Amino acid sequence: MEQNLYSAKNIKLLLLGRAVSRFGSAFYLIALPLHILKLTGSLAQTGVFFSLSSLPALAVTPFLGVFVEKTNRKYLLVACDLLTAALYTLLLPLEGEWFMPVLLTVTALINVLANAFEIGSKLMFSELTTPETIEKYNGIKSFADNAAAVIAPALGTIAFGLWGFRIVVLVVAVGYALSALQECFILYRKPERKTEQKNWLAQFWDGICYTVRQKDVRALFALVMSLNLFVANAEEIINPGIIVRKYGISEKLFGMTSSAAVIGTLAAGLFIFQNRWIDLRKNLKNLFVINSAIMILIGVGSLFMTSVPEVYFVCFLLLEFLLGAVTSCINVPLISSLQTRVPIDYQGRFFGLLSFSANLLIPLGITYTGFLASLVGADLAYMINNLCVIIIVLLCRAYI
Repeated sequence: MEQNLYSAKNIKLLLLGRAVSRFGSAFYLIALPLHILKLTGSLAQTGVFFSLSSLPALAVTPFLGVFVEKTNRKYLLVACDLLTAALYTLLLPLEGEWFMPVLLTVTALINVLANAFEIGSKLMFSELTTPETIEKYNGIKSFADNAAAVIAPALGTIAFGLWGFRIVVLVVAVGYALSALQECFILYRKPERKTEQKNWLAQFWDGICYTVRQKDVRALFALVMSLNLFVANAEEIINPGIIVRKYGISEKLFGMTSSAAVIGTLAAGLFIFQNRWIDLRKNLKNLFVINSAIMILIGVGSLFMTSVPEVYFVCFLLLEFLLGAVTSCINVPLISSLQTRVPIDYQGRFFGLLSFSANLLIPLGITYTGFLASLVGADLAYMINNLCVIIIVLLCRAYI
C-alpha cells in the first residue's frame, strides 16, 4: 500500500466522516421516539416500531462482512452517507396515512446502512493507520463517539421542541450529504485480496472458521461477549436498581451517574491520544480485572453504606467516572488489538460476526440480569456478573 495512505489528512477525513455519522444518528434517534409518541400516543407502538426497525439490520449484519471485504471501502462509505441523506430527504414531504409505514421502512434501511458504514470504516481505519498509530487514532475516535453521544441528543431534543421533526430530519440529511462530500477527498486504493473465493457462502463460513481457529482472536471474542452479556446491562438494570430503588435517590440526580461515566470516557479518550507511558494492549487482562473490581466495589459499597446514602452516592459517582475511564482504556486497545491481529482479508467477516453476536447478547444479558437482580438484589447481581468476567479473563489470559 502506498505510504501516503497513512497521512494524517486521510485519518482526519475518515474520523470526521464517522463523527458526523454518529452525531446525525444520535440527533435523529433522540427525536424519533418523541415524534412517534406524539403521532400514536402509545408507548407500546413506539416500542414495536423500534423492534421492527432494528430486525433487518440484526439479520443482515453477520453477512455484511463479505460484502464490505469485496467493496472499495471509500466508495462504500460515500455511498452509505449519500443513501442515508437521500432516505432522510424522502421523509420531508411525507404526511398522512403513509407516513408511519414509510418512516419504519426508512429507519430500517438507515440501520442497515449504519452497520455497513461501521464495518467499512473499521476496515478502512485498519488500512489507513499503522500498528504504531492505530491506538492513538482509536482514542480520538472514542472521544468523538462519546462526545456525539452527549451533545447530539441534547441538541436534537432542543431542535425537536423548537422546530419539529422535519427540521431535525433536514439537518441530519444535510449533515450526511456533507460527510459524503468530504469523504470523497480521502486518498485510498483498495488493496488486492490475497485469496478470493467465488462462493459467497464459503467466504462467510471461512470467516466463522477463522474466528474459531485462531486462539488469540477467539479469546478476545469471548471477552467481548462476556462484557456484553454480564456488564453491558448496568444502565438499564444495576444502576437504577441500586441508586433509585435501594437508596431512594431522585430520578433527577440519577442522571448524574451516566454523566459521570461519560466524562470518564471523554477524559480517557484524550489520555489515550496523548499516551506515551503505558502499553494498554499489553495490559488488557489487568484492565479487565480492574474494571470488574470497580464494579464489584460498587456492589460491596451498596451492601454496607445504606445508613449514609449521600456518601454512597458521591462514592458511586466517583467510581462511575473511573469505570467510564477504564472501560475506554479497555475498548480502544481491544479494538486496536483486533484490528492488528485479524488480517484485513478477514476483518469484514469478523467484525460483522462480532457486531451480530453483541447485539444478540446485550438484550439477553439485560433479561438475565433483571431476573437475577430480582432474586438477589442489584448489588449482588453486579458482583456475581463481574466475578464471572474475571473468571473468563483468567481462563483466556494466555492469549490476551
